[in-house]
Amino acid sequence: MKIKIPFTLIALTLIIFIVSCTNNSKKNETKTVDSVLVKTPAELKSLNDQLVANPKNADLYSKRAQYYFDHKDYNSSMADITKAMDIDSSKAEYYLTLSDIYFVTNLTSKSKTALEKCIKLDDKNTIAMLKLAELFLYVRKYKESIEYINMALKIDQYNAKAYFMKGMNYKELKDTAKAISSMQTAVEQDQKYYNAYIQLGILCAAQRNSLAVQYYKNAIKIKPQSTEAWYDLGKCYQDMESWSNAIASYNTLLKIDGANKYAHYNLGVINYLALKKYPEAIEQYTQAINIDPKYTEAYYARGICHKDMHKLKDAVKDFVACTSINPDFEPAKLELKEMNNGVEVH
Repeated sequence: MKIKIPFTLIALTLIIFIVSCTNNSKKNETKTVDSVLVKTPAELKSLNDQLVANPKNADLYSKRAQYYFDHKDYNSSMADITKAMDIDSSKAEYYLTLSDIYFVTNLTSKSKTALEKCIKLDDKNTIAMLKLAELFLYVRKYKESIEYINMALKIDQYNAKAYFMKGMNYKELKDTAKAISSMQTAVEQDQKYYNAYIQLGILCAAQRNSLAVQYYKNAIKIKPQSTEAWYDLGKCYQDMESWSNAIASYNTLLKIDGANKYAHYNLGVINYLALKKYPEAIEQYTQAINIDPKYTEAYYARGICHKDMHKLKDAVKDFVACTSINPDFEPAKLELKEMNNGVEVH
């Protein structure tokens, strides 16, 4: 017999769960949360069942720990990886999971210790080496980070992530030439390395190098819905004063994410400064403000636009809004002071 249990979730929707009550084993597949019966996910249920049959299997605890980690249940993940290591402390990969748990819970020193233990157990473990490199990069110890990267590359000279990590170190060290070279090597090893293309775009765009456009386009080919890549491409075109391409990129971004205030703001800037289309600029600034009512820069930009259109009352309202949100917003304070003094500023 099947029973339908309706339950209304006030915030959003009506959910109906169908549960079977034919035997006690079916009851083990569900748990009660706020009086709603929720099915245990199939993957987790399979691991649970296997552990019931093999309670001393360390690898099963490790797999379940990874499952919990992937689902952001870090307490359960820690409990399971600890059980795995209690059963068998010689498995290097268990320490990788342990280090990940420590890292995401902001216990970086313990994460480092776990990774060092992993390498002690397996001195060819490039994953642990690169995680340590990332950890040292995170705390700005670039020399140590690069040392672990080079250790990994001695074992695997084609490791794309190693070259990417080296590029990130050089970027932080302000060595742009080496950063670009390392990122280029990363994409040579892995032509679908999205993050490397993004970084190449950023590095080249900072040099006003037109290659940035192609790198961003390569990133978009890999992730066509990436708001990050579309925004970066639009900004790159904007900085190159390629207005139509910038507008097209921002408009594509807004089709993906209509609530992107920065795209609206930049469209406002282009319409105001480059195209002298003041009404269109005001519309874009207004859209940005509607998304974020505390967007001081958008109020200020709209105020300047109103002022240039000789809509002084509207301009004052925008500058006042700026100072209400941020009393230390000096450009708006200066505009109000000069307008109050009857000085017209162009």
